[in-house]
Amino acid sequence: MNKFLISSLTSLCLVSAIAGQPALANNTAGSVALTAGGGYDYFSSKRHVENSGVGYGMAGYNFTDQWGIEALLGFFNTQSRHLENFGADVSGTMFAVNAVYHFTPYKKLQAYVLAGPGIMGFNPNGTDAHNEGNLNAAVGVEVFADEAVALRLEARDFYTFVGGKNDVFLSGGVTFFIPA
Repeated sequence: MNKFLISSLTSLCLVSAIAGQPALANNTAGSVALTAGGGYDYFSSKRHVENSGVGYGMAGYNFTDQWGIEALLGFFNTQSRHLENFGADVSGTMFAVNAVYHFTPYKKLQAYVLAGPGIMGFNPNGTDAHNEGNLNAAVGVEVFADEAVALRLEARDFYTFVGGKNDVFLSGGVTFFIPA
């Protein structure tokens, strides 16, 4: 068998196992969520930097079963495409604080949306400011392995009003829940 067929069958088995299980979501009132993950940031062409992988950590707190708050801190390294420093190494940071709404779980899946303010930092950053504020929003899903661990998949948009820069961040991570 070829690798594509094996990976397809494995994925089908995983989806079948997830869909056949009772709800396990642990986004309950008073719980704390800690996430470690990585993703890929598709930066606005107006930033004049190469797209880059991003490692991140998140910490969250659930006020109710549906509403929570979380903070994201990510780090990346990329290459400049500014004329002043073409090819130079650029180190970067992303930070966001978001309100989160968790939808009603379906078996082992729980979708969510989030939004809030953030900051993207680039050093060096050509003639632009090193740190630029933004508004970010995301849609995502958590796939629960058990009550305390979930795989998190997310698509997030960072919009910087100054200069109209729109960055898209696709990510995945593992979330560990600490009950109230």
